[in-house]
Amino acid sequence: MNIIAFIFLFIFMYLSTRGAIVGIVNPFAFVDPVVPVVFLVIWPLINAIPSLAMTIRRLHDTGRSVAYYLFALIPVAGMVIMIYFLTSPTKSLQESRYGCRRQV
Repeated sequence: MNIIAFIFLFIFMYLSTRGAIVGIVNPFAFVDPVVPVVFLVIWPLINAIPSLAMTIRRLHDTGRSVAYYLFALIPVAGMVIMIYFLTSPTKSLQESRYGCRRQV
């Protein structure tokens, strides 16, 4: 969903600035070229907390602590490691330290 939103925002930014740069008639000329740039800055800020929460939840589902999220700071290898961690099979509630501890 984020990729689709970014593609839409980049197309919107291109269309709103194209008329100003080239000097042609632009249907988006009424939009200030700063508006799409503001959306491109605000969108990641809006999605930062939900994305972090989903990643931490997925790490807990696989039986790993939040400290494993620090692997994401490693430039290229960190992304590969995080993909491995986040696509690992889910552990059962008995195996995971972070699941519900109630007896059913």
